[in-house]
Amino acid sequence: MRRDEFVFEDRAYIEKFLNSIEFGVLAIPDELRAYAVPISFCFHQDELYFHGAKSGRKYELLKKQPKVSFSASKPYSYIPSSFLNGTMIPTQFFFSVFIEGKFEVVTQSQKKKQMLEALVRKYEDESFIFKDGQEKGVFTGIIRVETLSAKAKFGQNYNDEKIAILIKELENRGNELDLQSIEWIKKLRL
Repeated sequence: MRRDEFVFEDRAYIEKFLNSIEFGVLAIPDELRAYAVPISFCFHQDELYFHGAKSGRKYELLKKQPKVSFSASKPYSYIPSSFLNGTMIPTQFFFSVFIEGKFEVVTQSQKKKQMLEALVRKYEDESFIFKDGQEKGVFTGIIRVETLSAKAKFGQNYNDEKIAILIKELENRGNELDLQSIEWIKKLRL
């Protein structure tokens, strides 16, 4: 990452973030151009689980090229130039995770079932009951993490005077994400 002040290394929080965000984007190399596709996923012990159809561009490319990247992000607050009287270019406060890794198809029935259960549990309540055989028609894959980086951008590059103005403006605007941005600002400035 180019800007050290935005690096975020709390692995417990990163894992919590990955298991709370709705989807991420999987990027797969292709001969003509990269192919990026949104996927639902879950993250467990440096492995990213996902599923899909046993056909189509994603499936065909993954069979040929197992080196992939993945990103997930959450935007918090848009910071317009008016917040600092036009002295800055507008920006966005956000948290993001970027992963590079190696894709593997999972064919073993018990592992597929375990992965699919983990995926369903992320998105549904505990009442879901997985039926034997449901895993048979589904393609399941793992991305084994080789590198992982996270970025928390919440004004760490601004001085105390600018941060005080930004906090006041965010409080005035007062939506839930702005209030969460203020929490991030305070957390990262301690």
